[in-house]
Amino acid sequence: MSFLKNTDGINLHYRVAGKGNSIILIHGWAMNSHVWKYQIDELSRDFQVIAVDLRGHGKSVTPSPQSSPHGGEAESFDAFVKDLKELIDFLNIKKFTLVGWSMASFIIVRYYFKYPEDIDKLIFISGTPKFISENDYPYGQPMSMVKRLEQNLKPVPRIKCGAGSASLPSNVSIGGRKQGRDYKNHIREFCERLFISGEEIDDDSSADVKKLMFNEDFPPSFNVVFQTLNSLIHDDIRDKLKYIKAPSLIIHGSIDKICPVGAGKYMAREMPDSKLIILEGVGHAPFLTQPEMVNKEIKDFVFSPSPSLSPMGRGER
Repeated sequence: MSFLKNTDGINLHYRVAGKGNSIILIHGWAMNSHVWKYQIDELSRDFQVIAVDLRGHGKSVTPSPQSSPHGGEAESFDAFVKDLKELIDFLNIKKFTLVGWSMASFIIVRYYFKYPEDIDKLIFISGTPKFISENDYPYGQPMSMVKRLEQNLKPVPRIKCGAGSASLPSNVSIGGRKQGRDYKNHIREFCERLFISGEEIDDDSSADVKKLMFNEDFPPSFNVVFQTLNSLIHDDIRDKLKYIKAPSLIIHGSIDKICPVGAGKYMAREMPDSKLIILEGVGHAPFLTQPEMVNKEIKDFVFSPSPSLSPMGRGER
């Protein structure tokens, strides 16, 4: 295992394999670098592949409880960018392709605008420029769903029991809300239900995908999950898309239930040098459920010349 102790005293865990031009993989919400196994195994035949555990995720555990459910900057998108830059400099990488899944769209766009000289190309997998839907942007999640998830994930309150305190048993309800939820199981059920449901994949492949998603380092603490969810609620990078000059590949599943395919189409319309690939019948984690297709698209894109990807600077297929 490889670690870098950053300037905040956090041991950042990363995986590195292969030689050649560098591809850096950034995982999504509540996940960690385990999910990139199929990309590391295949892409490392031709490239140097680096997969990072964002601070507070996987094995990049913060040394002390710096974040709180009421806010703070310990696991902010800006902090993730700062950590990534420190790792890039430590590894002495001068130019690379930056890949982000889902939530990581916000991270890789931030990185691009802060350190544009580092970026060769960008790849957005199941990305979105805005997680919450609004009247002028119908391609996100309704705030009601997010608030419900937030409420369901909150730790079970403790009540006074004589000289001490205890959690309520799971069959007790307060105000219509069942108590005693198991945080780990609940977040797993949420991710499993929305990330890969609806896809036609065989039982063995489904089991393998779940092992990669729900590994020994899953999930992050509630504080980390809450803080990153809060960042997703409030962030909006739509006005930045038209200024992204780096060649960009957008890969999106047609039945994505987290970031609807309309989000990918929106990004492709706004980004001047982008190519959109829609995978029919595929959900939110195409690099896990359809790794052969996604790996081929990544390889073809990274190997391709850097000028505009289509006559109009935009493409779709």
